[in-house]
Amino acid sequence: MRLERHARMQQAIALIERSMRTSIVARITAVAPGVLRELHQEIHGCRPAAGQLPTSSAILRSPRGRASASVFAALYRAFGSAAVQAGVDLDALLSAHRLYLEQIATVARCGALGEPIDINQAWVLARDLGTGLAALRFCARCNVHYLAGDASRTALRCPICALTTGRSAASRAPAPVSRNTRRCCARGRA
Repeated sequence: MRLERHARMQQAIALIERSMRTSIVARITAVAPGVLRELHQEIHGCRPAAGQLPTSSAILRSPRGRASASVFAALYRAFGSAAVQAGVDLDALLSAHRLYLEQIATVARCGALGEPIDINQAWVLARDLGTGLAALRFCARCNVHYLAGDASRTALRCPICALTTGRSAASRAPAPVSRNTRRCCARGRA
């Protein structure tokens, strides 16, 4: 009994160190929310974030978000195999997110996929894959699986195709001039 409680507390600490929201940690570990808030305060030196969890439809709103989420989901499925369809596989989630962050680091620096998915967004996507609110679909055009949300209006288009189509169209069009560049050019400093 004590060993089990100790193991749950160690798991809670590890998840909070990875910046997982205390509401998710409470659901995973069954540690009391008040204890988790104190742990968060002690580990991070600030109070835990309040508010709603992100939704998969919000994460999948843009082609870049869908592409980034698809990379994570493919890794998650590879680590968890068929178990990811039944619910959240925590070991697969943590391994997939760690590898996702390693692989996406160079892509994220150039802004190709926007901001990387954090651990909380990764948990929401894993949860929704397990409940059927999100699914991996296959694109025959570019031969990749992409993540589509049940409530997403843009779920029918492959984000990779959308980004490559947008990129090829953008390469033909002149580069947009930002407002700051225009001001600087107007003053003769550009």
